[in-house]
Amino acid sequence: MTDEKPRAFEMTIDLDASTKDVWDAVTQAQELVRWFPLAAQVEPGVGGSMTWSWGDAWSGTVRIDAWEPPRFIRLVDEQARPYDVDGKPLQDGKTAPATIVLEMTIDAGKGGARLRLVHSGFGHGAGWDDEIAGISTGWQYELRSLRHYLRHHRGRDRFGAWAHTATTAAIPAVWSRLIAPDAFPIAASKLEAGEPYTITAATGDRFSGVIELYIPDREFAGTVRELDNGLFRFGTHPAGGRTGLTVWAATYDAGRQQWTRDFQQRAQSLLATLVAPSVT
Repeated sequence: MTDEKPRAFEMTIDLDASTKDVWDAVTQAQELVRWFPLAAQVEPGVGGSMTWSWGDAWSGTVRIDAWEPPRFIRLVDEQARPYDVDGKPLQDGKTAPATIVLEMTIDAGKGGARLRLVHSGFGHGAGWDDEIAGISTGWQYELRSLRHYLRHHRGRDRFGAWAHTATTAAIPAVWSRLIAPDAFPIAASKLEAGEPYTITAATGDRFSGVIELYIPDREFAGTVRELDNGLFRFGTHPAGGRTGLTVWAATYDAGRQQWTRDFQQRAQSLLATLVAPSVT
């Protein structure tokens, strides 16, 4: 028996699209990869499944518990575990699995649709504390990515670069390294959504546009003129007593595919330099 209350993340976002377009974006594999995971598989309908993956890391399959197009979907994972900092299910002998439920409700909104996301069922303990912290930050970016896709690039394929590593250093120290002059220094009059910014990165790349999301010590994301109004993001996340670092860039310009591959290598090398010798 426990008196601990269940924990959840909730977010509502207005989207410049019809309810059907939003439904397609969150339920069709070919649409999901245009704003969310690197790969997706969907077996539609109640009793079906949905799989999201980011390569070998952060991959999982959930059961479709409710399927009511174009308004409501419920996804359930009865044996969910928090992820470790490398994107694998945490197996520390102390963290019990939990039943995680993800619900998305789509209603007509002013000038488009309104999406309400509720991610609930997180367990208790250090591993689950880290998981809900990461989920709460991650969804704030991902739903903005969905909004950006539907508003500016609907129907176009996305090409992404994703670099990540981990360290034993604490999040504030890691963040200080990420925004240092020899990494990704942010030049902006205000670090707030809607404000213009420029980053002249140590990778030799320049990113400029408008800030989409800024959470001190945790997350920066902005639009990128240089990537045909793409997106650039970097951040930290806690897991298993360590700190993960990620860098992400996305473009819908098919002519920039080689750039994304090259930038991923540059970003991965830079992250390794930033955390050395504390990376484990």
